[in-house]
Amino acid sequence: MNGALLWGQVSRRMWRFKAKTLFMGLGITIGVLVAVLLQTVAGGVRATFAAFIERAYPADSVVLVAGSGVMGGGNGRNSLQLTDVEAVAGELGLAEWDPAVFIGARDVKNAGNNLRVNVAGCSEKAERVRRRSVEDGDFISADDVRTRAKVALLGSTTAAKLFPGASPIGEQVFIDNAPFEVKGILETVGVDPHGNDQDDVIQVPYTTLMDMSRITSISMATFVVGDRSRVEAVGKEITSVMRSQHQIGAGQEDDFSVLTSTQMQELLDRSFRTFNIFIPLIAGTAFLIAALVILSIMQINIKGRTPEIGLRKAVGARSRDLQAQIVLEVVLIAAVASVLGLLLAQVGVAAVAPILETKLGVKHLSTPPLVPLVSVAAALATGLLGGILPARRAAKLDPVKALK
Repeated sequence: MNGALLWGQVSRRMWRFKAKTLFMGLGITIGVLVAVLLQTVAGGVRATFAAFIERAYPADSVVLVAGSGVMGGGNGRNSLQLTDVEAVAGELGLAEWDPAVFIGARDVKNAGNNLRVNVAGCSEKAERVRRRSVEDGDFISADDVRTRAKVALLGSTTAAKLFPGASPIGEQVFIDNAPFEVKGILETVGVDPHGNDQDDVIQVPYTTLMDMSRITSISMATFVVGDRSRVEAVGKEITSVMRSQHQIGAGQEDDFSVLTSTQMQELLDRSFRTFNIFIPLIAGTAFLIAALVILSIMQINIKGRTPEIGLRKAVGARSRDLQAQIVLEVVLIAAVASVLGLLLAQVGVAAVAPILETKLGVKHLSTPPLVPLVSVAAALATGLLGGILPARRAAKLDPVKALK
């Protein structure tokens, strides 16, 4: 059959039976849309979580957290003492470490502004250990920690709320009615994957915060190992020292947690394993349904075209020409539907991007090149699966019986 004539017949038929064409392509469009959109979103969320883990748990550091369990917070939440951290640092020769104290949200105010802001305590080493400095003003100094100075570093969001349109450096804020001098504004970090604004925070010397809150324990400490290849080994050594410090016997549960970037990456991988299973499953289900719909519609279509097929075979049309036309119809529908699915996926990505940035801190969404290619290939395969059987049935029709 002439190629141009074949394409013309297929195009006219698709246009003439628009409703059938729409129903056959709808499932494929949805399948491509779901596959591309969900893979893009999952990739963006995963990258955001990975960046957060890298920032919170640097690859060359080990984090010691008060409390049992993967992330602390269980048994022994108030058992981590500064003397424990000093013992670990001394025995293992770790010069760079930073203790941290978290007391949650507190009442913060200045003239005319009242807020609830998370307040945390850190040392002068936090700038190097936690890789977050100030974008204006000065960081907490060793003298501030030693003298328990009432100085504060404001996150950019907190600073904008308390001092709209003005510089807060040198100004005074009240934390639970205690006056603090603003010494600096922390570098902007943005929203974390849990939806918390990391710039809506206040940091003060941990010694000051412990005095204010009348507590003797710290929440966590971060140790810089330096050599990344030694991080896991140092983590085990910290566990050994801490069990000795807290006199924990064999078989007894730790009242602390030791975390490394490797452990957190493994936790992230386990969390996203569900995505890796269910996204292809959802898309595959959509493509399977689409194939069944195409098969059903084409079977009905062939039955309605029986006289036409019989006439064409009677005047010399070859079976392979009939098969080619029917398969081409389905593949063309699949191709157009997959392109439409790709376009809708991009629209969907643009629509959800602002929401993901606000809620989860996802700043970049990009579709891996392989995802559209696999989706389109799956769409074309779906079309072939749904069209081959009706095409073979049409090719086997007896022209005499068909014309009757």
